[in-house]
Amino acid sequence: MNIAVIGACGDVGRQIVQHIVVERLLECDQRLVLVGNADGPSARSAYGLAADLTDAYAEICPTIEIVLDPSEVRADLIIVAAGQTPTLDSTPLSRDALAAANAPIFERYARAIAEHGHGHEIVLCVSNPVELAVAVFAKHLGRRRVIGMGAFLDSLRFRKEIAADLGIRRQAIHAFVVGEHGTLSVPLWSGVHVFGYDADRLAGELARIRGPHTTEGFPRSVAEAQAELGSLIRRGAVREAYAAVERFPPDVRVVVRPFVTHYSGAKTVIGTGHATMEFIRTITQGADALVSGQVAIEGEVYGIHGTIGVPFVVGNRGVDRIFELPMDAPERSLLIDSARQVQEKIAPYV
Repeated sequence: MNIAVIGACGDVGRQIVQHIVVERLLECDQRLVLVGNADGPSARSAYGLAADLTDAYAEICPTIEIVLDPSEVRADLIIVAAGQTPTLDSTPLSRDALAAANAPIFERYARAIAEHGHGHEIVLCVSNPVELAVAVFAKHLGRRRVIGMGAFLDSLRFRKEIAADLGIRRQAIHAFVVGEHGTLSVPLWSGVHVFGYDADRLAGELARIRGPHTTEGFPRSVAEAQAELGSLIRRGAVREAYAAVERFPPDVRVVVRPFVTHYSGAKTVIGTGHATMEFIRTITQGADALVSGQVAIEGEVYGIHGTIGVPFVVGNRGVDRIFELPMDAPERSLLIDSARQVQEKIAPYV
């Protein structure tokens, strides 16, 4: 399998590229394609990145190819990590402004891959807004070959936050987040399972860590947290913002902690890169797995049509089966509303 990373010279792209080499996902005779922008700084830095990788990992490095023209991207797995991200002086906690800037980038690469690719590529979208990226690529390549990382990353974060409150490791937690990758996400508390916990113990522990917060009130809790943390971030009070994050329940922390991290100046590149690598390993190893991620659906889940985060089985051919998991009525209502609002946001660009 050959892998291409569009936006390889960006913060997240560099993380992914280095992990691909270090973890030996590709043999020495397989290709790792670094895709840069001919009109941007990556037209130069891509060559430097390739030289640096070869210098550091000469014994295990795959064949590295540099591509600056979208029509020349050739790979079996294509990771989209290109486009703008919120700058540190922009309005905190907002992702919607990215759509106008990144939609033309998504369109240009999606059209080129559709016209010049081999027709079996799997595209993994990391760039935001991830629902828009998936919608644009799926329009050109078909919905079974395009996957968004948002809900997969959110699900990992949800498990981590629950595990932290229970004092156990994340591996013991089974839990999904669906919906938008952002403020309209929907943590599925009704589907949480913890290894070694019977039903009564689990119910008691989840009630304890959630406190008075409810699924119906989740959007309001997120909005209140955003208002408080946004004020702290604008004042540069990062330490105080992280302390404030700890007062919220796990599901709210899933949404707001990454934004504090981003606006701290550190960004969220390590977590995003690690999550992307977990997904890549699943695909490259040929194993099928039930995951949650952004895909284009056509009524398979509660009659929703559009691009949204839902559970599905992924394998080395892309999206296999999309699942309508049982949900509590409030979770189902939030998911349907999340899908509606997401489609309204991305409709002008698709």
